[in-house]
Amino acid sequence: MSAPALTALPPAEAGALLRARREERSLSQEQVAAAVGLRSPNYLSYLETGKVNLGRSKYFAPLIELLGLSREDVEAIAPALRLSLAQSTGDSTPTMPSALREAVSEYGDKFPELLDPGWQETLAGARFRGGGPETPEDWLDYYRFIRRYTKPRIDGSGPS
Repeated sequence: MSAPALTALPPAEAGALLRARREERSLSQEQVAAAVGLRSPNYLSYLETGKVNLGRSKYFAPLIELLGLSREDVEAIAPALRLSLAQSTGDSTPTMPSALREAVSEYGDKFPELLDPGWQETLAGARFRGGGPETPEDWLDYYRFIRRYTKPRIDGSGPS
């Protein structure tokens, strides 16, 4: 017996959901584009209007991270992705790079949010085009950049 068919939101509806999540965080298209490595905010506009399929975009994962898309959002946009993540084996928590561990140790007193497991998981799970932070100072710079564009959760932990 075959599994039930998974139906994704149409691209325009997925894009509207993405726009709503971006606006909930009071982020401009320019801010989001810069944070996820887009060369231009025009591509984000194409995603938000459905001209480009969000669920098939290579920027979907970084957008999930940055905008804090919920499991329900991800399942609605790309149900097959959610299924493949659920079927994967092993720990789904990203491995913390050693330079990030050093940054937490070195800068955690001055930036207490770095001690929060939610922030650590978010930072460790980030994917970068052409390399990423390599030193504790790089990780601190990345954290401070992301922090400028996110609001803390109501419970005070991790990005929202």
